[in-house]
Amino acid sequence: MQALSVGIKIYDNNWFLKHELGPDQAADLLKKMGATWVIAQSRFLPMADSAVESAVRSADTGRYGDLDDVAFRKCLKERGIDYFAVLNICFDPAFLTRHPSLAAVDQFGRRAEMQDWYVGMPPDRTENIDHKVALLERAVAALEPDGVHLGFIRWPGFWETWLDDVNRADMPDTCYSARTLAGFVADTGSDVPVNDPAGAARIIASRYRTQWRDWKCGVTVAAIRRIREAIARVQTGVKISINTLPFFPTDFDNAVEEVFGQDVHRLRDVVDVFEVMAYHQILRKDALWPARVTENIKTRAAQTAVCTLQVRPLYLDGMHAGRGRSPSLGADEFCRAVDAVEVSAADGVCLFTFTDLLDLRDTGDGQKMIERLARFRR
Repeated sequence: MQALSVGIKIYDNNWFLKHELGPDQAADLLKKMGATWVIAQSRFLPMADSAVESAVRSADTGRYGDLDDVAFRKCLKERGIDYFAVLNICFDPAFLTRHPSLAAVDQFGRRAEMQDWYVGMPPDRTENIDHKVALLERAVAALEPDGVHLGFIRWPGFWETWLDDVNRADMPDTCYSARTLAGFVADTGSDVPVNDPAGAARIIASRYRTQWRDWKCGVTVAAIRRIREAIARVQTGVKISINTLPFFPTDFDNAVEEVFGQDVHRLRDVVDVFEVMAYHQILRKDALWPARVTENIKTRAAQTAVCTLQVRPLYLDGMHAGRGRSPSLGADEFCRAVDAVEVSAADGVCLFTFTDLLDLRDTGDGQKMIERLARFRR
């Protein structure tokens, strides 16, 4: 496995369905863009729509039947590009619809509902983890990937809405369902009512805040360990990477651990690559912030950390309108972000997404972005 210097997320099938590229052509373009690894969706591990339209439209199902992910993986391997198969873990709206009892409950006793495209499940839902393990066992056997990327492996929360001007106390914090609380009580011996979400949240905040944080983070680690061990039984040496939230411990009084259950220091025991979703336009940050937050996570994790940059502006419409996000993200801004990552301690840069680069490749901005990417640390 080579250095993860330039990664590209392939979270949809547009290279095949929209741009009508074959596996060889797509692999050649990725090589030209400087890619040394990809995080790729496949028919073995389909993804639901998120900020990316990942699901296949009914009109495309015919052509989709011709997509050969194994051939694509082989073409990438021939060009020296590592392949990480991606599966979203705690985000699966279809599975949650089939199993509504797995929904999260917040500190006010509210059952989680869809926000825009997002609704999450806690990582203590073993039925969901069982389901994901079964999918991965089949996919790893077929694709023989260099790595597996676990998306949404955290406690629920629409993190992209956690802008600097929000009040943490107003944001959903999960999970205070009877099931989760019973697990916390059994594991820690804490005196917490399991059938009173709001009451339990108040008691935990006043008496068991540290224990609750550590327990939630431990559940995240345990879920990844179970997945990792299952994959290793199918194929040894598969690296595990995860979506990593781009927060400093000081952000929202350590919400990254207390709310989302991601303690990168503890996660390093089960994670090989921390892919930091440093989407600066989404979080209203400057172009130098992605490198800073990735460096911080690398230092705390003492592990490989890659900085992912967005190519186009997102979250401007619907419930996200009027939140002060920049409506543009040009090549100059993108290049400043890449420049900062290049001289930072980050192990590499990753792009979100391949489709965005393909859509822009015949424009001046797109050509400048691709050229900058191709010479990253070269």
